[in-house]
Amino acid sequence: MSMSTLKTPVMNSIAKRCYANKAAALSIKGPQVQTKKLPNNSLVVAVPDYPTNIGRVSVTFLAGSRYEDPENAGISHLVRSSAGLSTESSSTFSIIRNLGHLGTNYYVTSDRETITYTIEAHKENLVSSLKYYIESISNQTFKPWELSDNLKRVEYDLLTVSPELRVLDLAHKAAYRNALGNTVFLPKYNVKKLGSEHLLYYVKKNFNNQNAIISSVGVDLDTLVHVSEDLNLPNGDASCSPKSKYFGGDLRKSKALDVTYLAVVGEGVSYKDSQSASYAVLQYLLGKGSSVKWGVGQGVLEQNILKSNCSDNFAVSAVNYNYSDSGLFGFLLAYNGKDVSNVLKAAVQSLRSPTVTETEVCRAKKQLIFSLVSASESSAGVLENITYQATTTGQVIPFEKLIAAVEAVTIEDVKKAASKVAGSKLSLAGYGNVATTPYLDNL
Repeated sequence: MSMSTLKTPVMNSIAKRCYANKAAALSIKGPQVQTKKLPNNSLVVAVPDYPTNIGRVSVTFLAGSRYEDPENAGISHLVRSSAGLSTESSSTFSIIRNLGHLGTNYYVTSDRETITYTIEAHKENLVSSLKYYIESISNQTFKPWELSDNLKRVEYDLLTVSPELRVLDLAHKAAYRNALGNTVFLPKYNVKKLGSEHLLYYVKKNFNNQNAIISSVGVDLDTLVHVSEDLNLPNGDASCSPKSKYFGGDLRKSKALDVTYLAVVGEGVSYKDSQSASYAVLQYLLGKGSSVKWGVGQGVLEQNILKSNCSDNFAVSAVNYNYSDSGLFGFLLAYNGKDVSNVLKAAVQSLRSPTVTETEVCRAKKQLIFSLVSASESSAGVLENITYQATTTGQVIPFEKLIAAVEAVTIEDVKKAASKVAGSKLSLAGYGNVATTPYLDNL
């Protein structure tokens, strides 16, 4: 029996486009992307002709958790949570009121490599909104009393982190010893320790032209050039962190939960690796859960677990993380039975020796193309995609070439990727009810 923990509903309105034949897939046209390297070393990426009345602009800095030191662990999380606080010339009330009056959405996201500030507004109001948006990025002050008032928001953020994200964070920590192994969440011991001076130093060190990527959808390239000029960022050095070396390990954290959350990963590839498309197809071959709510997935992982006569609820999904210099590949498993060992062994067996057939590869490629096409249906999805590519590789691959790269993947390419994963030392992370979870040497 499958569980809905990892399920994602599917947009039926575009399903026909994604299950087309090879020739039709190659004929799909994506939005035209414009890129430019500015004299100040900032990279700007724009999709100006996307059919939307909403303009979206993101300013991204290479300042994620991999650039943190042990002393300031979690500071990127605190920087994200402090977005929109008073600046040198505008109060928090002024920023919120004026952006709200203009009907503007403003949010900040962060991950292991980046911190991204995004604004969304009707094109008629976007220019007026940029004033407060730019101010809140380049002139942050991190006033101590405001940071103190913001602590409850930070504590709430930590309390609402899902178990799935917790176990995936532990998986990174088990796989790496630094850089990509740094947690993306603010540790409790640093909640009250990190203050105004720490934040100002971190922002000054990492928020510079060398680390900045400015991207947009529905906004022309010239506007982004003006945004870069108005940001007036310093010309600092590019952020650098030790190259992430994969080691592998075993980490688990016991919590009073009925469900066992497990992540098993091996060494993957970086986003710019020539095999990244093969790993993406392999991920869909193993399965990312059901495409239909409450349905049973067609992936190899879920089918093999069902064959092991599992009588309790479970959910499983393959995971594939591609970073600028490394990657992780494996699966995430949630199980609410008493003994997870049989289910985990069946999943690990599927990871180490998956069934790679022409039929399964064809299905996986079609599902991957569906994912790419569905993302391009949304301007927010397009913005996320071009921003991610620009930050990890310094360039943006045209949509047509992405589709062509997927179509070019052969069964031998997938078998080669599966063989590399099977030969990699695995890492295991557990969260929740981990009492019956076997260790790696017993799998």
